[in-house]
Amino acid sequence: MTNTLTASPPTVADAITRAAIDSFDACPDPRLREIMRSLVRHLHAFACEVNLTEADWTAAVDILTATGHITTDKRSEFILWSDTLGLSMLVDALAHPDLNASGATESTVLGPFWVPDAPMRGYGESIAEHSSGTPALVAGRVTDPAGVPIAGAQLDIWQNGDNGLYAVQDAEAEEAHLRGRFLSRDDGSYAFVGVRPVPYTVPNDGPVGAMLEVTGRHAWRPAHIHMIVTAPGYQRLQTHIFDSASPYLDSDTVFAVKPSLVRQFEVRPADDPDRPAGVNGPWCRVKNDLVLVRSV
Repeated sequence: MTNTLTASPPTVADAITRAAIDSFDACPDPRLREIMRSLVRHLHAFACEVNLTEADWTAAVDILTATGHITTDKRSEFILWSDTLGLSMLVDALAHPDLNASGATESTVLGPFWVPDAPMRGYGESIAEHSSGTPALVAGRVTDPAGVPIAGAQLDIWQNGDNGLYAVQDAEAEEAHLRGRFLSRDDGSYAFVGVRPVPYTVPNDGPVGAMLEVTGRHAWRPAHIHMIVTAPGYQRLQTHIFDSASPYLDSDTVFAVKPSLVRQFEVRPADDPDRPAGVNGPWCRVKNDLVLVRSV
């Protein structure tokens, strides 16, 4: 007998998807053409999979509109969407698949509160413009995987204070508060005095916060300090150090915790002879070596 089975004819939805994909055929940039075709293919497949309704679509447009309205030069709600949906950490993983195996310090998300041009500060200086919690001396060396020191590496540091806020969120804080850039010395050493960070919620007064609430997710991040480390000839490192005593290490709302980035904030007494200059009362000490790999 002759097999009379044939492929199903394309549906209207198939035709719309095919036409949208083909519309990018003339795009002169090959990478952009690849991205746009794939975006349309997956976006249409998602809509078909969940049987997206007109009401769903309208709600999505409203959410994107609200995201644009709440975004400013000091707050990126779009980055927050990326962070809380795990996309930022996925992109990080795709960009650095062999970073840990190379012996380099692992990377993690940038977050929405980085601001360029933090003030340059000297070795061991404080980034706190006013009292903001328990002082924390963070010190270590910047080296390559073989332990060779990297002199002149720049460390861009930012963090929150004991009120849970970054300077860009705190109307009463100086612009330079809890921010600073430092250079490693000839032996690769660096040091700065910050404060012991505290857990905090990501901004939850906008569309992302609404998403977290209605889906039953919390908005908390464990206590951490941000760093971007750069040096000529080496790959840029974007990372955190996390306080080992902090809650939410196992449920960071942006999925950014890596075990290799967890550090002990060692509490020291006020009369410790190694107390940093200008520090009074109890303080913390954190050892944090940083390893960079050569640029490809």
